[in-house]
Amino acid sequence: MTVKSQIKNGWHLQVEPRRWQEEAFEIWQHEMRGVVSVVTGGGKTVFAQMCILSFKERYPSGQVLIVVPTISLLDQWYVSLIEDLLVTADDIGCFSGEEKPPGPKPINILVINTARNFISKLAAGTDTFLIVDECHRAGSPINALALQVKGQATLGLTATPERPYDDGFHDFIEPVLGPIIYNYDYVLAHADGVIADFDLINVKVDLLKDEKIAYDKLTRSIALKLRQREKNAVVEEQIKRLLQRRAVVSSGAKMRIPVAAKIVDANRGQRTIVFHERVDAANILLKVLQERNHSATIYHSGIGPIIRRDNLRLYRKGVFDVIVCCRALDEGINVPETTVAVVASSTASVRQRIQRLGRVLRPAPGKKGALIYTLYATEHEEKRLVLESSRLKSIASTTWNRSSIKK
Repeated sequence: MTVKSQIKNGWHLQVEPRRWQEEAFEIWQHEMRGVVSVVTGGGKTVFAQMCILSFKERYPSGQVLIVVPTISLLDQWYVSLIEDLLVTADDIGCFSGEEKPPGPKPINILVINTARNFISKLAAGTDTFLIVDECHRAGSPINALALQVKGQATLGLTATPERPYDDGFHDFIEPVLGPIIYNYDYVLAHADGVIADFDLINVKVDLLKDEKIAYDKLTRSIALKLRQREKNAVVEEQIKRLLQRRAVVSSGAKMRIPVAAKIVDANRGQRTIVFHERVDAANILLKVLQERNHSATIYHSGIGPIIRRDNLRLYRKGVFDVIVCCRALDEGINVPETTVAVVASSTASVRQRIQRLGRVLRPAPGKKGALIYTLYATEHEEKRLVLESSRLKSIASTTWNRSSIKK
């Protein structure tokens, strides 16, 4: 496979494949089947596009079915296929709760919820290549319904194929997509220069008085319930709800917005992605940034598909310097020129953290490194960041700051 590989309709890979992509492709093309485990930012979408070209060369009239877990990843694939493989919009069908074309296209992207009930109809009577992005999400009885395809080729993509709490990979994913045929982790990627150097900057923000009172009250209630637990299912559910309520107080802390805006000010002109857990806060933050004359846009599930994809495309092209988003862009966004991430609020999910780090670790010409700012307001958040700093100390430095913005 070379960058000159193309098919009669003009699809053409726009980048030179990396060494690992060439190695993995040589393995995949023997049986055209298997799962590739690639660190976030390693280039799995480009690898999949190499496989798409190979499939179309072998099966010119065949169709490609790409299953993704979220609307945002559908958008990512749509933009990448057009800009990185030169696929025309007319050759792509998008299937989700928002939209469905009248019939199949040469490449079809399906959100997994839609694919459960629809994919077997699309695959009927034609040569098919099934690609499942973030394929660990398909490892449950309900999501495995989206894998009901008996095609000529399969490919699973993920940074974390194994599921920690069940045998879903071996029970549902491997029988359809095949075994893991290639692993490419952070150590290999860093050694190859595939991920950029980065620094972590953790910034303490204060809770307002009413937020602190609410947070402390919930913490005391959690401690009381923990003492009562002793495998009591009712108490376990109460603890879960209390933890969720406390997380809402923390993630919604009002000071996160001005502190995040000040960090974007300090990095004016840099390609920046800002994460927040709440759509309302993301909208407010966008308004604040625009009032400060930043070239900023927004991306979240509350925006219609046409505008949402256009915002993403314009950020990729550099028309906007800053994009504000919620969880919708945790997985999949591919803008190597991004040099700054501001995590204004987050969950306790390790997977989410890995995905967000990966948004800025892709290298680009002239990119010397990346800065990852994380705002934290509570002791529990700080403990997680301390553990992360310890794990990453061999490849990243960590700075601890306190916001100078007064309550």
